[in-house]
Amino acid sequence: MEFLAFMECQALFRKRLRAPVLALISQLTGVRLRLVWHRPLDFREPVEMTALCPMARPPTGVKEQRPRGCESCLQRHWKPALSAANQGRRFNGPCGLTNFFACVQVDKVCPLSLVLQAVVESRSRSLHRGRQWGNTRLRAKRAGQTVSPAAFGRAVELARLLFHDLQSSAQARMARDGLENASRRLGNARVETARLRAELRRRLPGLPDSAVQPGSGSHAQKLVEAMIDYVHEHYLGPISLGELAAAMKMNASYVSALFSQTTGVTFHHFLEELRLSKAKELLRDPRNRVSEVACAACYASPDAFRHAFKAHEGVSPEAWRAGE
Repeated sequence: MEFLAFMECQALFRKRLRAPVLALISQLTGVRLRLVWHRPLDFREPVEMTALCPMARPPTGVKEQRPRGCESCLQRHWKPALSAANQGRRFNGPCGLTNFFACVQVDKVCPLSLVLQAVVESRSRSLHRGRQWGNTRLRAKRAGQTVSPAAFGRAVELARLLFHDLQSSAQARMARDGLENASRRLGNARVETARLRAELRRRLPGLPDSAVQPGSGSHAQKLVEAMIDYVHEHYLGPISLGELAAAMKMNASYVSALFSQTTGVTFHHFLEELRLSKAKELLRDPRNRVSEVACAACYASPDAFRHAFKAHEGVSPEAWRAGE
């Protein structure tokens, strides 16, 4: 599900890259850090690569026509910087601008690139060649991007630190999600195993307990299997731990503890898993609106469903359906 990973990484990066962080780099170095937010298919053939160089884009209101050297620069300098092994690349464009480009890639997805551009004072020879690209140098100066080599070097160092921080954060987040998913699958497997044992016992009442649960046919196990059966029958309607306890004719606290200890997941987690599993089944049909799915899965409101779905899956129901 690369699309979901892409959306999750972008959401994480947008939270990390607040305006004060970007403003601090500009205040310390005089160089503005530009963020290029990519689309999921920007760098896959045959989709044409977005023009990564902001200076190659015409000003607002001007008919789109790149300067003559831009296509060559995009191929010779910008595209090679998209390599997964690249940790940030510094180079001079034929227009005279000094560039630093770092493409943040995590698990085969590329949600963001960091770009620094400036007219570095010591590069006068390169600037002289920039005349054939019209007012590129003038636009850079007006944007306050004429800096000393030392200032640009400091900006590059800060951008590299930010780059590594973003990559590390995304990798840690994805590793954590992987562990949570593995834990959730293990819990689901335990719950499903208990349900299947209960089903087997109901269909084959003469089967010995040892065949259904080798080494265990405890009273507690049978109680939990009865609880699971009850939840499966009622999860698409209002149901609570208190109602389950009443149906089992037991104390709610005891039912909660017994269920968790036997299945490895809480009653509320198990109920949420069942409802979200039903919701995902319904979402696969594009004719079902999200509000209808929320109602069918017994959520109080579409907003409550969206909140629960995003907390569980990391993306909204709409984004999940788009990525299926």
